[in-house]
Amino acid sequence: MTPMPSSRSTGFTLLEHLIALTILAILTTIAAPVLTKMLQNAQDQAAMEKLNTLLHLARSQAVEHRKTLRLCPSKDGIDCTTDWSEPWLLSTEQNQKLYHSRPYSGASPLRWTGFSDALRFHGNGTSPTSNGRFYICNEQIITQQLVINRQGRIRRSAPRENQEQSYRCL
Repeated sequence: MTPMPSSRSTGFTLLEHLIALTILAILTTIAAPVLTKMLQNAQDQAAMEKLNTLLHLARSQAVEHRKTLRLCPSKDGIDCTTDWSEPWLLSTEQNQKLYHSRPYSGASPLRWTGFSDALRFHGNGTSPTSNGRFYICNEQIITQQLVINRQGRIRRSAPRENQEQSYRCL
């Protein structure tokens, strides 16, 4: 007679499952805030890049058509407002609409500081009365910033400049 093969259970015990779930819960608790902050930074960066593209488009169209173009926030696509979290309107001085964007998609509020509420690019590409800066604050620190000078040039600010300008977030 041949002996019966011994059968041994190879599954996980309840204790092993509980330990694995506890470790998973701890790791999730640690990772969730980091992932949320990364997502927020990515949304803010994408929104600022969209604005940067639109600013360059407005300037190049003003030069190409030799007309003054206006960029401003506009809820209805007709009248300008002061809240840059609204959709953006690119139009001529005679209110001929050229572009009306979707609403601002950043996770943090977009702020503008400058001479007037609307940006104007003249036919020669300058923006003499519209110099200023767009910036996004996150936890009282500027994380993204675009600077527009009187010549109409648009640039991203350096991290050091963002730190120096963080008083604007208070």
